[in-house]
Amino acid sequence: MSDTAQLQDWSRERLADPADDLYYAVLFSPQPRRESVRAVAALYVELEATATRFRDMHVARTKLAWWRDELERLNAGHAAHPVTQALAGNLSSAAETALGDLITGMELVLLEGPINDLATARMRAERSGTRLASLLAALFPGNEDAGELQPGLGTGIGLARLLGDTGLDDAAQKEVARTAQELLAASHSATAIIPRPLIVLEALAWRAAANSGPRVRGRSDPGRVYTAWRAARGHLPRKMSKIRA
Repeated sequence: MSDTAQLQDWSRERLADPADDLYYAVLFSPQPRRESVRAVAALYVELEATATRFRDMHVARTKLAWWRDELERLNAGHAAHPVTQALAGNLSSAAETALGDLITGMELVLLEGPINDLATARMRAERSGTRLASLLAALFPGNEDAGELQPGLGTGIGLARLLGDTGLDDAAQKEVARTAQELLAASHSATAIIPRPLIVLEALAWRAAANSGPRVRGRSDPGRVYTAWRAARGHLPRKMSKIRA
């Protein structure tokens, strides 16, 4: 099997869930950068699952350590995994730094306790969503600093991803959803400088926070598809646009 086929199979397995916003971020990415976005999104799903869903802490720590070593191999020009091989030569220095920060963030997530209030939810979002936003932004020339200039955007996206996937009670869920909306609405209004995958994630995060209900894995929602399609064309949800204006 070719490296391209291996990458496609590996990425497809991790991005097969239409309930995950990253599915649409890849789908509506501009063609020249789509494969890089796909590789980063699939890697993020892998790292997130390793940091949050492995019951064996030793195994999870070992897997994250392997990715840390793989980053060093990537930087040295000897990437071994199909996803890092796909990224080899396509990462700016800012993207390489952002990728290292993402792995560090997931190492910290692994050590966290349960999410039981807004403070812990926000810390998780900053360690995951904010660093994902910086990495995605850095894939696009001229946007290397977009994630850093708009940390609220990544944190809002990260908070929205937590809805329905934690042990938060209803009151805490609503508080997380409200904070996500506030951060997304306050993010930089000049959306033209935000790469398309982030605009899609921003719009879908807003929709999730507004509905504040759990998403059903494996199920496609026509409303979310339409929201992602409009966002890819520069149209944010109407209520969000009014607040930002």
